[in-house]
Amino acid sequence: MSAPQAPLFSAAGEAKGQFDLPEAIFTPVGSRRVLQQVIVGLQANQRRGTSSTKTRGFVSGGGRKPWKQKGTGNARSGSIRSPLWRGGGIIFGPLPRSYRVGLDQSKRLIALQTALSEKAKASELSVFEAIQFAEPKTREAQKLLKSAGVSGRALVVVDQRDENLTRAFGNMKGITVVDVAEVNAWQLMAAPKVLFTKAAIEALQKRWPKG
Repeated sequence: MSAPQAPLFSAAGEAKGQFDLPEAIFTPVGSRRVLQQVIVGLQANQRRGTSSTKTRGFVSGGGRKPWKQKGTGNARSGSIRSPLWRGGGIIFGPLPRSYRVGLDQSKRLIALQTALSEKAKASELSVFEAIQFAEPKTREAQKLLKSAGVSGRALVVVDQRDENLTRAFGNMKGITVVDVAEVNAWQLMAAPKVLFTKAAIEALQKRWPKG
């Protein structure tokens, strides 16, 4: 099986042929099932779980029986805070809880590898020799992406974020900059286009266990 490749661009956004992606990361088939499990888990871990409602025991008032049990012609009722009454408690409403899902490192790596492989196969991954800006100017970032033919939403993965780079991309809608040490499968699959720097690809290999 030949090594997977991705378009290579210079630091100015000029096409420079193809870049051979590391076979150890991009060649294995991976597991779409694990990818789905990890993405759902990462999404669940973002939930705050703070939704709260009051059952009849927590709604103030309603301690006195609204009318006597018999002789009024009304249906029997023990409290004005019954869930059947307006202003009453909520039946089986949401209460604060944790949605956190435990994701071990091996699953995270399999999901990340699968996502990288999928992006490479779909030609949605590109590599830049470097992405650096002398000044934190949005126009410089726009010029770079335009030269490389990148438009719309994109995920920029670098080996180390600096202030100039973060500020240059900061005002561009749909552009997200992430450190390679923190990138996950969810971010990769959600981005229509993924842009790696050469240094980020090299740093990415360090996340995989040796052997």
